[in-house]
Amino acid sequence: MVHGIHKRSNVPSYILWTTVAALLLAPLIAMRFTSEVAWTPFDFAVAGALLIGAAAIYEWASRRTASARHRILLGAGLAAAVLVIWAEGAVGIF
Repeated sequence: MVHGIHKRSNVPSYILWTTVAALLLAPLIAMRFTSEVAWTPFDFAVAGALLIGAAAIYEWASRRTASARHRILLGAGLAAAVLVIWAEGAVGIF
């Protein structure tokens, strides 16, 4: 531990950020093959802000706790929040 910050979290950074990139690339690739996916630049900006924000919060907070249980609860809470916001946005509530 260096100055109260733990160096390792449960999820390595490269897995977290690769997952974020894959989630953002999926609709971009799908748009090339089907007309059913029609994202605008605004959609990509909102999704990027949501996913990058959640990943950054997870990484920042998970490095500050030694408890695996707290990291799991943090990840589950952030995932639930992202899914709710994503679903609300998908039906036009946001």
